[in-house]
Amino acid sequence: MLVALAGTGALVMLACTPDAAAPVFRWVRHPGNPVFPSAPGTWMESQAANPDLLLRGETYFMYFRGQYQGHDRIGVATISRDKFDGVTWEIRPEPVIDVGPEGSWDETHVLDPAAILVSGKTYLYYTAVSPKADRAVCLAIAEDGVNFVKYDHNPVTIGGAPEVVIRDGVFYLYYWKKKPSGVGYQIHCARSPDGLAFEEYGSEPVLPVGPDETWDSHTVETPRIFMEGGVYYMLYCGSDRYNDYPWNAGLAVSADLLSWKKYDGNPIFSRGEEGEWDEGAIWFTTVEKIGGRYYMWYEGYGGGTARTEPYGSYLKGGKSQVGMATLTAPYFYIPPAEVRESLPLP
Repeated sequence: MLVALAGTGALVMLACTPDAAAPVFRWVRHPGNPVFPSAPGTWMESQAANPDLLLRGETYFMYFRGQYQGHDRIGVATISRDKFDGVTWEIRPEPVIDVGPEGSWDETHVLDPAAILVSGKTYLYYTAVSPKADRAVCLAIAEDGVNFVKYDHNPVTIGGAPEVVIRDGVFYLYYWKKKPSGVGYQIHCARSPDGLAFEEYGSEPVLPVGPDETWDSHTVETPRIFMEGGVYYMLYCGSDRYNDYPWNAGLAVSADLLSWKKYDGNPIFSRGEEGEWDEGAIWFTTVEKIGGRYYMWYEGYGGGTARTEPYGSYLKGGKSQVGMATLTAPYFYIPPAEVRESLPLP
């Protein structure tokens, strides 16, 4: 049995079993958060958000969104593998993907990076915003992880907040789409043999909202996926009331990247306490296991009226920034053997 001890801050999940040595799953926020704060006078002057981690050779690349002069842009920070501590980064002074010209799919904003290595190249999928579409997923490719060229035939699909995984040579692209009701989001998937031409996997979401009166009954969004022990773990954010202002993050598991099962102990992480920098909402909970420890980077929003009014103080006292939390545990909430039993590997 799992018991959630929920306050207004991070949740503590206790595995209540006869084994007295059962692990306690507790995320510890970095005391120096945010690790990527907004920085006046730079391309991340107003916001810093949407983290996505990629290991390229012996260097970690952290792609994330910054905002200034009314536009979102994507930049990158790097650190060599031997110097990694989760919080020390070298941020490039200029964005690596900028907004496009008038009439393009990304003329207003580029945000929500999701990067993957393909034959030595970095494929970076991102959300594009323009008068053409509220959200569209576009692609840019770099030989070195920094100098990106946008794909000539963008967008690759209509939707937002992408995540991408490659399995057996097939690209799995996840993104949000509005529910048929027109309010709230659900997570859909499209597949491709080359990462360029995608076909949606059915018309139904692969991760739908939860039942009425559950914590994610109104919206699910911003998926991030990692793999451990042959099992895929998706972290996602959700809300029971708002379209795009989630207070909590949950976990779902899969063996084939198409059939996902939500963790019974959800949610596993929450927005910060009142008055904290992340008191309003959280998104893009990005997890990686490094050196035996789980690291999570996430976008947190706070300040102004962030606690009481969704986006009410956006750019008027409130802002998004990127924080980090860590988890020390022998496995990620569910023993891999139990995941395999409930979701037999193909």
